[in-house]
Amino acid sequence: MSREQTTRTVETVTDDPSPSVRLSVQDRATSPSSSHIDVLMLDAHNRQAVSCARVYGRRGLGVGLVGCEQDAAAPVPAFASQWGSVRAVVPDFSTHADAFVDALMALIDRYHPRMVLPGHDGSIEAVRSRRAELERVTALPLATERALEVVVSKERTLSLARSLGIAVPRDRHVVDMEDAADAIADIGLPAVIKPFRSWVNNGGTGAHLTSEPVTTVDGAHRALERVLSQGSHALLQEWLPGRRDAVSIFYAQDRVWARFAQTSYREFPALGGVSVLCESLSLLDDIVQPAEALVREIGLEGCSMVEFRRDAQGRPVLMEINPRIGGSVALAVRSGVNFPNMLYDWATGQPLTEVKTYRTGRRLRWLAGDIWNLKATFNYQGLPDVPRGGQAVATFFLDFIRRPSALDPIHVRDMRPAFVELHRTLVMPYQEKLKRMRSKRRAARAARAQHAGKVVTTR
Repeated sequence: MSREQTTRTVETVTDDPSPSVRLSVQDRATSPSSSHIDVLMLDAHNRQAVSCARVYGRRGLGVGLVGCEQDAAAPVPAFASQWGSVRAVVPDFSTHADAFVDALMALIDRYHPRMVLPGHDGSIEAVRSRRAELERVTALPLATERALEVVVSKERTLSLARSLGIAVPRDRHVVDMEDAADAIADIGLPAVIKPFRSWVNNGGTGAHLTSEPVTTVDGAHRALERVLSQGSHALLQEWLPGRRDAVSIFYAQDRVWARFAQTSYREFPALGGVSVLCESLSLLDDIVQPAEALVREIGLEGCSMVEFRRDAQGRPVLMEINPRIGGSVALAVRSGVNFPNMLYDWATGQPLTEVKTYRTGRRLRWLAGDIWNLKATFNYQGLPDVPRGGQAVATFFLDFIRRPSALDPIHVRDMRPAFVELHRTLVMPYQEKLKRMRSKRRAARAARAQHAGKVVTTR
C-alpha cells in the first residue's frame, strides 16, 4: 500500500439510523469498487487486531478492520495501522447482536472478503448465532459447533479433562447463594470465583465475565453475587500459586500443524486476565501432552490456547481453553509460529505447512496493559497475585533492563497504533480527570454565586 493511498479517505454512512443497518465506513481507496479486502478483522479494539493486520498486510492481503460503536468512542489503535484499507464501525454485539451481524453482511456484500476473523468471545457468539448465513458468503475460521459448545463451558471442559486424567483445580459448582457457605468451607480461602461461561447473555444484553480472586468470606459472597446476577452459574476454585503456562495449538484435518508454549509473568487483570509480559518456552511435555489430548478429544480445529497454572509442587493444572487467536499472538509470530497466516490458509482451503521449531526465550511486553496492571496494583493490595506497590513499581522499571522485550504494539514500519494506544493510556485519563476537576470548580463557583445572590435578595 503506497503512502499516497493512505491519505485518500472517503466517509460513507448509511441513511437509515436504525441499529439493523447502522454502519459507518472509512475507505482509503478512491472508490468502494477499488478496495480489495481479503480479511475482515473484527474486534479492532483488541490488540491482536493490530498483530493480525500487520501479518496479512505484509503478505499482500487486503485488510478491513471492524470495531463496535462503544469501543470506537475512544481512539482505536488498529484503525491507525497502515495495513488497514477499510475501517468500519458497526453496532455493538453486546446489545444488538443481530444488527452487528447485519452490518457484517453489508460489509461482506460490499467488499467480498475471503475470511472474517473474530477475536473476542462476544463477537464469536454473535457470528455463531447466524453462522450458516455467514458461511454461505465467506469463511469463518472457527471450530465446529460441537467443539465450541465444550470449550465455552468451563464446567464441560474441566469434566472432560478429568475423564482424560488431566489435573484440574478443586472446585465447587454454585447455582445460588444457598450453595455459597458449603462451597467456601469446602474449597477454603484464598479462592477464585469464575463464571461457567466467559460471555453471558442476560435479558438480551451480553457481558464478558472474568475470574475474581477472593480472600475473605464476605468478598467471596460479593463476587458470587456478581456472577449469579448476570444469569450465570459460578465455579468456586482453589487458588494456585505457581507459574502461568500456556500452549497454543493449530489443529486441522485430524492432525496438529503447530504447537507453541509460553509463560506469563504479569497479566491484566492480575488473575485470569490477558498476558502483559510473556516469554516463549520450549515444548514442555507436561503441558503439551495434556493440551494436545484435549484438543484432539474435543476436535477443536483452528487456533486455540490451552492455559495451565502450576500448583505449589510445580504440577501443571488446567485452567481453561480459548478457541481463538490470543491477545499475545505477536509473541508466537515473532518466535516463528505464524498462527494468523495458518488460519487464513486453512479457512481458504490452501495447503498447510507444519511448524516444527521456533525461537525460545523471546519476550513480549504489552506496554499499555503493563501500565494498567501497575495502576491496578495499588487498588487491589492484599489479593493473590498482587505484589506490594513499591515492589510493583521497581519491577515495572527494572524489567526494561533485566528482561528486555519487544514492546507490543510498537513496530518501526507501523508506529501509529502505538502512538494511539499510548495516548489513550497515558494522556486521555488525565484529560478526563482535568475535565472533571474543571466541571466541579465551575459548579462550585455557580453554587457560591447563587448563594451570594440569595443573601443579597434576603437583605
